[in-house]
Amino acid sequence: MRAWVTGCIAAMAVAGAVGCVETDTDDPAFSATSQASTVESYVANGCSSSVVIELSRQIAEEVDCMLPGQLVPLEEGNGIVFTGSAVLPYMSSEGRADLLRAAADGGEIQLNSAYRTVAQQYLLYRWYQAGRCGITAAATPGNSNHESGRAIDVNNWPERRNVLEANGWAQTVPGDEVHFDHLDSPDIRDSDVQAFQRLWNRNHPDDLIDEDGVYGPQTGARLAQAPAEGFPIGAQCDNGGGGDGGGGDPPADDPNLPGGGDGLG
Repeated sequence: MRAWVTGCIAAMAVAGAVGCVETDTDDPAFSATSQASTVESYVANGCSSSVVIELSRQIAEEVDCMLPGQLVPLEEGNGIVFTGSAVLPYMSSEGRADLLRAAADGGEIQLNSAYRTVAQQYLLYRWYQAGRCGITAAATPGNSNHESGRAIDVNNWPERRNVLEANGWAQTVPGDEVHFDHLDSPDIRDSDVQAFQRLWNRNHPDDLIDEDGVYGPQTGARLAQAPAEGFPIGAQCDNGGGGDGGGGDPPADDPNLPGGGDGLG
């Protein structure tokens, strides 16, 4: 199997962000991985969040059930190009409209990253903790601005910066030139955490957790155990996850950690 290995270089330790470039490479570890692999099982293998793309799709679909219209699909074409398999094709509706206008006005926009779920951010943060994948700074899960659906990392940013800024996208993190935020879009961080909590409860009625959108030890433990290729029961728009829970999380350690690019943001 082909795996995407990500080389990440941190721009700043606290307020900055990390830009990532993905290259295609062979990794035998992925060939031996079964469909039953957990999210945690990838902490020691590989360097691409594409391994949790199916779980991330379920989370994105559940977010759409919770907040209809806030998160919309983003397709390649019309000047939009994905640089790797880790790009999750969703974005805020306002951000997508302005991104497409920018591509129409200025030409091809190459995306390294767009919407990112708590599952993807979990891996980035764990790789950072383990000193792996060249990541020297990473936001805690639930705190990345990419989880709001209003952030992108642009591979060809030098050629597209002006047209992006003319269409509502701004470079907001000093030192992380690839990263752009669409600040007119709503900040829906925590919705992906709540979506995961609902999915977990739906599939584990005997192990309910609070569906409060707060990432902490209880949610982190379940995320580590979650199937990387998605739950048997996916998003459902007609009901919640599974109840009030009882294993809820305390507030996150640093809920005000700023967002940014791949890793820290």
